Amino acid sequence: MTTTQARAAGRRPAQIVDMSWDPITRIIGNLGIYTKIDFANQEVVECHSTSSLFRGYSVFMRGKDPRDAGFITSRICGICGDNHTTCSHYAQQMAYGAKPPPLAEHITNLGEAAEYMFDHTIFQDNLVFVDFCEAMVKATNPTVLARAERTEAPRGHLHGYRTIADIMRAFNPFEGEIYKQALKVSRTTREMFCLMEGRHVHPSTLYPGGVGTMPTPTLFTDYLTRLLRIIDFVKRAVALNDDVFDFFYAALPGYEEVGRRRTLLACWGAFQNPDVVDYRYQTMNTWGKAMHVTPGIIVDGQLVTNNLIDINLGLRILLGSSYYDDWTTEDPFVTHDPLG
Repeated sequence: MTTTQARAAGRRPAQIVDMSWDPITRIIGNLGIYTKIDFANQEVVECHSTSSLFRGYSVFMRGKDPRDAGFITSRICGICGDNHTTCSHYAQQMAYGAKPPPLAEHITNLGEAAEYMFDHTIFQDNLVFVDFCEAMVKATNPTVLARAERTEAPRGHLHGYRTIADIMRAFNPFEGEIYKQALKVSRTTREMFCLMEGRHVHPSTLYPGGVGTMPTPTLFTDYLTRLLRIIDFVKRAVALNDDVFDFFYAALPGYEEVGRRRTLLACWGAFQNPDVVDYRYQTMNTWGKAMHVTPGIIVDGQLVTNNLIDINLGLRILLGSSYYDDWTTEDPFVTHDPLG
């Protein structure tokens, strides 16, 4: 008998309840989740999400000087300013045929790397782990906390905590050791960002074709000393993540199904390789594959393509799920691909 057949044989009469959470404020723009839950069979029958904030940057960028795009688009978000600025400059460099000096590319990459570390720390350690902290689990699922008190942390020799409950206590907001350390790390990574890009979150020294940052030995030494200061925390964080999530999978059978859906992943790549990139559309496949984080489209667990041109041409925007009007009555901005 298959798992599906076994579930069908033991099903109870449905007890469906409408439940909604709106707004969920741990996301910028607020998130609304609308569900129908069958509590008798412990299944989510239906689930929809919505974000009610209309940012509209593509609308009020119209008519502006393209050179201002980086300064304007960095205001989309109060956390991740670099990626919007960097992408707007990548686009302009392609349009102008401009290639920054290699050192400018390295400075941009170092700034973006600092933001990656900042983003991950503030999201994972200060926002996500609130759901797995002692205070939250004690209030919502005390039997799981009791089990955590008895469970040795398999990677304790790496992160320094004896039991899973010790880790969960370290996640407690404003009091836990890991929570407070993460706040310090997020400050340090912001400083690293500012060394390369002027200020956070709105970079002031990135421009199409180059950067305004003065590349002195002291600058890179200051960046490196901060990186070495946080690298121990980063290594410990990996072991902490593995121990906590492995424990929850074991303590709550079926928990690994939370969020499971069809795998549809897209990446446009990050961190240009200055030895290869020339920002020409004709060679975009070549310099895209030379990025230090390569582009790719994954569907149902299979890599479909890592050709940046194919990804660009395959992009579709579903206007039915957005705040934008349909453009069927407008002239297309681009009528055909230059490569045919």
